Amino acid sequence: MTDPLPPEDSDQAALHRPGTDGVQARDLVERVINTYNARLAAARRSPVPEAADAVDSWREARDQAADALERLDAASEDETVEIALRYAALLKELKGR
Repeated sequence: MTDPLPPEDSDQAALHRPGTDGVQARDLVERVINTYNARLAAARRSPVPEAADAVDSWREARDQAADALERLDAASEDETVEIALRYAALLKELKGR
């Protein structure tokens, strides 16, 4: 059995644990959905309105993530890994802003 990849930040859990791709993919997609939900909620509460284009793009991206979450139920191993990688990169981008 291979060891999990070490995390970039030693305070975080390992990046990959063999045999858990589906769990990791689901967690990443759910975290992206939660990030977009938080942005949308903050925009609704804000006295200064967000640009309509930004809000619309967040909603569309959240809906795409929800679709990816549903696809995971029937996804092949390769598709599961692809979704996990895509949403890991997206989550990193979202948290970096």
